[in-house]
Amino acid sequence: MSAQAGVVINEGFENVAALASQGWSFTNASAPGGTTSGWFQGSDGPFTAQSGSNYSYAQANFNNTTSGGSIDSWLITPEFNATYGVDISFYLRAGGEGYTDTVSYGFTGTNTALTTITPVPDSAWTLYTVHLDAYQAGTTRFAFRYTGTYDTANAVALDSLTVDVPEPASIALMAGGLLGLGALRRRSRA
Repeated sequence: MSAQAGVVINEGFENVAALASQGWSFTNASAPGGTTSGWFQGSDGPFTAQSGSNYSYAQANFNNTTSGGSIDSWLITPEFNATYGVDISFYLRAGGEGYTDTVSYGFTGTNTALTTITPVPDSAWTLYTVHLDAYQAGTTRFAFRYTGTYDTANAVALDSLTVDVPEPASIALMAGGLLGLGALRRRSRA
């Protein structure tokens, strides 16, 4: 895989159905399966998009399962190179007060724990940012997992996802500058 730098994913979710052809992965492990198959295009209510046209967000809801069932629905980005670190930002919200919609997020791979938000804020879109220092394995993916039960969950939405990878040259320049400052400081003490 070639070195990537800058914004490698900038997703406004204008067309959720097209994401699979762009390397995104959808998994609905809800038991039993419901009338929605996991994450899908935003729709009329319970809210409008954080940015873009009214329905340009990814949504999952209690219909991922049936009455008495458990929700377990995943949305996973395409692979990206995180050798030099990565910064991720996204907006998340839930629909309706009094529900316990839960979203976990994090990097895929070995020994990576997901961060859980319970309940997901329901009054407005909330910005989340995540930083990963240099990742020795190189490539990774970022995952969103929606969980809950049919009887206590309602809906969650995801919008304005950005994956930003620093440029290797910028890191090298910064490291060179820091080494130069260290050498200059030692020289001035002598």
